[in-house]
Amino acid sequence: MPTFKSWAFAGLVALPGCTDAAFNNPTRAAATRIELPDGMIIAGANGWCVDPSVSRARGETAVVVLGSCAAIGQNALAPRPDVAGVVTVSVEQGTAGSPSPAELGDFFVSDQGRAALARDGNSESVDILESRTGEDRFIMHTEDRSALPGASPLTWRALFDLGGRFVSVSLYGLQDQPIEPEDGLATLEAQVDELIAVNKP
Repeated sequence: MPTFKSWAFAGLVALPGCTDAAFNNPTRAAATRIELPDGMIIAGANGWCVDPSVSRARGETAVVVLGSCAAIGQNALAPRPDVAGVVTVSVEQGTAGSPSPAELGDFFVSDQGRAALARDGNSESVDILESRTGEDRFIMHTEDRSALPGASPLTWRALFDLGGRFVSVSLYGLQDQPIEPEDGLATLEAQVDELIAVNKP
């Protein structure tokens, strides 16, 4: 079963640059997608672009960080997402098989599973506020009381198999700009659907 420490850390490092600042360089454009060495495409949903400064597209676990296209491209005219935050897409290469949504649900209600979600590794730091087990994905809304300063303790995550790869999509918000639950879920599912669409055979 996977751990989430390095994946979460990549997203949290990117948080300071995830909101739009006072800039306008209309000639700059951030990349909306990146191709992994095995050919898988990581593409941001509407308003989300790849942050190359903190993304790692190689290795056993690729981590791609997505932020506001306007902020990453330093172009106030570029698209931006409906929520302020960071999305991370993590892909485990060459896995023997992804856990089923039901297996993921069982794992994350355990002490071991909640410890894997906690920044401090303590299962008591994490509460699972909501979870959804679908045919092709497992989604959860969690609170991590050990989250870094400036980051919201609330995170949305989706875990699923995509072409034999185990994929995790996480949405992190800001402490001073909380994401409403319905907006977080809609943002997460839009990103999952985008990944599935761009990787159809």
